[in-house]
Amino acid sequence: MKSSILPFHSFRLSRVLLFSVLLLLIASSSSQVPTIARTVKPDDCLPGINFNSPPYGSLENLQGSTSCVNFADYKVVVFIYVSGWWNKPTWAEPLTPIQSDGSWVCDITTGGSDPLATRIAAFLVPNGYNPPLLSGQQDIPMEVNQNAMANKFVDRHPYDRTLQFSGFTWGVKASAAPVGPGPNYFSDLESDVFVDDSGKLHLKIVQWKGTWYCTEIVNTQSLGYGTYTFVIASAVDQLDPNVVLGLFTWDDLAPQYNYREIDIEFSRWGDPQALNTQYVLQPYPHAGNMHRFPTLLQGSLSTHLFDWRKDGVHFLSTQGSPANPGDHIQAWTYSGADNPPPGAENTRLNLWLMNSSLPSDGKEVEVVVESFTFTPGNRNYFPIVAK
Repeated sequence: MKSSILPFHSFRLSRVLLFSVLLLLIASSSSQVPTIARTVKPDDCLPGINFNSPPYGSLENLQGSTSCVNFADYKVVVFIYVSGWWNKPTWAEPLTPIQSDGSWVCDITTGGSDPLATRIAAFLVPNGYNPPLLSGQQDIPMEVNQNAMANKFVDRHPYDRTLQFSGFTWGVKASAAPVGPGPNYFSDLESDVFVDDSGKLHLKIVQWKGTWYCTEIVNTQSLGYGTYTFVIASAVDQLDPNVVLGLFTWDDLAPQYNYREIDIEFSRWGDPQALNTQYVLQPYPHAGNMHRFPTLLQGSLSTHLFDWRKDGVHFLSTQGSPANPGDHIQAWTYSGADNPPPGAENTRLNLWLMNSSLPSDGKEVEVVVESFTFTPGNRNYFPIVAK
């Protein structure tokens, strides 16, 4: 009968084997402990494009960078928005090369109104791709994005403050010294120009520490031919004689077209007995460029529009709103030589003091605008028949 007790040397060998197995298990388990951080591998890098937009109105070049691609295999496509999208630097050179360090530079001010571009877009595309040539289209074709490895869009404007009104973004004018019109000081404070909870715009003329401030907003989009409709929720026929409410278009860079100014204005121009409304195509001293008439409202709500077409501009004012129209107040059609073509004009609304004169009653002023709408038009004029 064999003993069940192991010899001493066998017992020692078993302990050695057991210790070895434990070491192997410890080594194996320690190798499976996950690391806290790891180095990013090259294939984790995604293609990218970036740029710093020059200030609105600047003549500076657009400078950018790209990443995570073989720079020699790619180009950059740049578009700017000035009344529509345009290739940059030119149609003849719609592709911008990328340098060996990933940087690139594009001249985006090769046209007269280019400094006033309100949007800039850049796309990283492979060599061999030919982008579409754009000449004012409202949208960049989808094929550009489909062929791009990356893109970036930037909006820009000349204003420290913007607001949303009637579906558009508007810049709020501010000045630390008297400027036109007037000249006047202009305030961009939220207490002086704002949109209320019901979506109505409030423009004010206010006094602060002895100084009077006026207000103005500017649409950051250029709209071109079409119908511009303003619904006013204030009694514009009761404005102080020194106060002006303007509904108009203006293009800073178009003196050759009289700054593309088309006006609907409410004011007695300092004379309490004068007519209180006028339609104008600038320059107003030209014969037939201005039509003055009296506005006498049946309530506080009224609608005023101009329909700007290639062959003329039709103006119309009515009582009430488009949803509940009343009697026509006035209609007038201009078909003279000073009708400008579209460019970089913006829709503007302002409330200001003529010749910096204070309100004759010494009181602050507030005008409420219920809405602004724009309906694009074609390039031929179709007269609107007034009632």
